[in-house]
Amino acid sequence: MTTKSVRFTNGAFAPVLAGALCLGLAACSSSSAKSASTTPSPASSNGSSASTPAATPASAPASTPASTPASAAPASTPASAPASTPASSTGSSTLEWTTPAGYAAAGGIALPGSYPTPTKSPGKGCKIGYVSPTDSIPGIKAEIQGITNIATQFGCTVVTRDGQLSPQTQVTGVQSLLNQGVVAIIIDPLVIDALAAPIKQANQKHVPVIVVDSPASPDGANVAGTITDFLQSRDVTAYAAAKAIADAQPGAQVGLLNPGFPAGNLQYQVQRFRYWAEKLGLHVAGQGDSSADTPTADSQAVSALLQKYPQIQAVMTYNDTAAESAAAAARTLGKKNILITGIDGEQGVTGLIAQGTVLMTWAYNNVANGEEEGKAAIDAAIGVTIPTKVTAPGAIINKSNVASYKPQG
Repeated sequence: MTTKSVRFTNGAFAPVLAGALCLGLAACSSSSAKSASTTPSPASSNGSSASTPAATPASAPASTPASTPASAAPASTPASAPASTPASSTGSSTLEWTTPAGYAAAGGIALPGSYPTPTKSPGKGCKIGYVSPTDSIPGIKAEIQGITNIATQFGCTVVTRDGQLSPQTQVTGVQSLLNQGVVAIIIDPLVIDALAAPIKQANQKHVPVIVVDSPASPDGANVAGTITDFLQSRDVTAYAAAKAIADAQPGAQVGLLNPGFPAGNLQYQVQRFRYWAEKLGLHVAGQGDSSADTPTADSQAVSALLQKYPQIQAVMTYNDTAAESAAAAARTLGKKNILITGIDGEQGVTGLIAQGTVLMTWAYNNVANGEEEGKAAIDAAIGVTIPTKVTAPGAIINKSNVASYKPQG
């Protein structure tokens, strides 16, 4: 599969009403977890993380990192994406990394689309730490590669810790990175409240903390002790999925698949599914909870949902693995015309989109997202003031443009 006509947007979203955003947790059964690595190489397809958006923390204390600026920034600075015309609300034959047309008019919040390009290194031998929710998520390696792309330009290495879907493992991971002398830490939290103590320890050591989707909403207060919150466009994603269904089958009865495991940002995502579905004239018939981020649990949850609410005409799922499972469950029940939406832009779902079995997915540019996180880490480490929230564009993948899309990995 080749990629063609791809355009990128790193600009801020257009002003909108009070919306929200949240990174998609999709398990990869063939991937093995890693507890630590340095300068990883690209792999895997799109995906995301899980964090808890709920906390409404006090304002973060000022934490100006103590850094020893050394070598000047190299001549080649990170490339920023050129501007692009927004795609239509249901996608287009041209693949575009942007915000769907119609989202701004429907309601949302304006946020910056990128961090400043760093101008110097934090110092010789600098290390950037990254804690994943789990390394088995498709797209994590690509995200780490993006962080590494920026880190190496400024003489830094990247040290990672696998959260293994365990809040406690993330806690020990942050503590381990602090003991290694990192100059900044990027965390993609499972349960942000569980990280209060290690975040405080990082503040005491003047190590800036960057979080992903914590909180997931663009209008939520940042967690105390964190420098910035990198959002992965969850509200935009919810709008795109609901709009695709509304365009394909106006007034459809919709079922929602919710993660019943620790994944605050994905649970927030499902809340926004409900909001946008109702706002766009759809009717939410019911919701099913998946007990684990596995194809078996997802399939069981969707099967139960479709049998409990036989009027359901569409299912909105929290990631592409769940979308694949939903398609299989619907097929088993003889429901061939169910509209199904996914999130992440993974390899497995693209064939189903081409066949028309899955209506659409929302893809992340994980390398570009990692580069933004890397820029935030370097900027914070050298004491540059950065936006408290930045959000990432994505791309609607549907039958009209799936042939021009190549998953990362």
